[in-house]
Amino acid sequence: MKSKLVILFMACLCTMLLLFGCNESSSSKKSYPNARLLADAGDVGDTGVVLLDTRGTDAYNAGHIPGAVNLQWGGFADGSTNLKPVDQLEDLLGAAGLTRESKIIIYDDTTASWGAAGRLFWMFEYLGCKNVRILNGGWDKWVADGRSTETASTILPPAVFIASLNESVVVDGDHIADRLDDDDFVIIDTRTDEEFIGWQLYGEARGGHIEGAVHLPYAWYFKEDKTLLDFAELKNLFENHGITRDKEVTAYCTVGIRSAFAYFLARLMGYDRAANYDGSIKDWAARNETLYPMEKAQRFSTIVNPAWIKAVIDYHATGSISDAPAEYPYGRDHHYLIFETQWGGLEYADAYKAGHIPGAIHSDSDIYENGFPRWFLIPDNELHAIMGSMGITADTTVIVYSDSPIFAARLWWILKYAGVADVRYLNGGYEKWSGMYAGETSINPSVPATFSGTVNPDFRATTAYVEAANRGDVYLADVRSYDEFIGKISGYGYLAMTGRIPGALWARDADDASPVYGDPDGTLRSFTEVRDHWKTSGIQFDAASNKPNREVMFYCGGGYRSALTFLYGYLMGYDAIRNYSDGWAGWSTDFTEDPSCTDSVTPGWCQDPSGRPVETGLP
Repeated sequence: MKSKLVILFMACLCTMLLLFGCNESSSSKKSYPNARLLADAGDVGDTGVVLLDTRGTDAYNAGHIPGAVNLQWGGFADGSTNLKPVDQLEDLLGAAGLTRESKIIIYDDTTASWGAAGRLFWMFEYLGCKNVRILNGGWDKWVADGRSTETASTILPPAVFIASLNESVVVDGDHIADRLDDDDFVIIDTRTDEEFIGWQLYGEARGGHIEGAVHLPYAWYFKEDKTLLDFAELKNLFENHGITRDKEVTAYCTVGIRSAFAYFLARLMGYDRAANYDGSIKDWAARNETLYPMEKAQRFSTIVNPAWIKAVIDYHATGSISDAPAEYPYGRDHHYLIFETQWGGLEYADAYKAGHIPGAIHSDSDIYENGFPRWFLIPDNELHAIMGSMGITADTTVIVYSDSPIFAARLWWILKYAGVADVRYLNGGYEKWSGMYAGETSINPSVPATFSGTVNPDFRATTAYVEAANRGDVYLADVRSYDEFIGKISGYGYLAMTGRIPGALWARDADDASPVYGDPDGTLRSFTEVRDHWKTSGIQFDAASNKPNREVMFYCGGGYRSALTFLYGYLMGYDAIRNYSDGWAGWSTDFTEDPSCTDSVTPGWCQDPSGRPVETGLP
């Protein structure tokens, strides 16, 4: 009897699940505090639902979800991309067949639409609509799931729309300026890395971000299938950046589109005080720079994106008439090179051979170093000879990238130290390039040249320089793992000595997987967050300049992780910084090639303590 009851219960449960559509997707949806704001495909056919397609006219005409009405956010914006006056919005929405009581589901093509669905969602909530949802995954997920589409247009009969304004969801520049220094206020910058650090991509009057803004790019909000991150993931993403429910949250982008979607996310996650700055950076940057402050990385043009590199390639193409890219003050006869870098020669360069940026040359990291097991930088004259053999001159623009941020940073630093004036770092490496443009697999040889530049000695700390430095006059920032810092491990299979240089501060591990110095998509962490991290690590800053009040020397085991942190400092305009390239290996160990050293971790090489002071354990 008991087993029959269990079977009957399970049958009823399955029936209920089918009736109410409680599949994995809807279960995930319900984890959000305001799950009612998010729709699934099963909700589209509900009685009385008005489905709004916010994509462009051509995309809509080519195919859309059956019954969808095409309604684009631009039709409700004035010349400055702010919302039109309320009476005009009422007329436009009424003509589209909508009322304030309409049950609305909105969709776009997610990342390609840059938040168009969110912009309409935010507008409807501003106008007092209570039953508006966004379709999770949008057009992308609908098509990927093989659902039906149509090309016939749907037009609703006219209606009367009467607004009931919720003015709290709209903020202007004055409100933000008044609240910037308040602890219970946070403003989210939803734009790309390049916009945040200072690139002016869309005609904004000033580059950079609103001072104090938290960077949370729009592209981060989605999974691979274009559905939203689960609630736990979004919650962690927001809270790890200081965006908590006890604060007033305002978002901005360029003209209030991507930021409107961030407003939707805040509402979905149950934030009570959320708003969109629809004027966004276009409005803010045009205001008085003293009253409406912005910040950018002083040397922002060091970090480049795929579109910029593509523009360089096109500019130098035979017969080109295209304009020079921004921050590229050269004629068409200027020499530029692109290097993909990683350990090993071409026989090991699988990533390069699988695909690279057109014209890119593979650069073996070994050629700049003196070999196993030391891996120290070769002497300056040899370094310059290697540069020439790679076709590099002091006035060559060199673009470097790698699937390893620290390898790209290492080559960037070597070139800058050697005296190459213009070296750029591709943020995100080949993965970012291949997401936008085609690559190639042909092997590109280097064309030798003569290098006649001079080194920049201030970029490098030698062991003698570190020894001579008064610890009260410098910061020695150790960017290895904590176990390396306290002497639990050396961090390298070929290095025996453990410990740290006395007086060093632990500035966290800067390896490729580090959440402190890199983002999950393989790009660099926001420079403002890195700077804040350094402050909490014990590096004190001058209040007026917001730069370290002493020289900072970064070190790791052998100059790779520390090259990445040097890059951050250089990006931010710090001049009193050095990379201790020989690092812990150079400080702690004397290496001697000797066949009799068979019990060493490096057979054939003796490793003897250098005699320099060492600390271990907790600082």
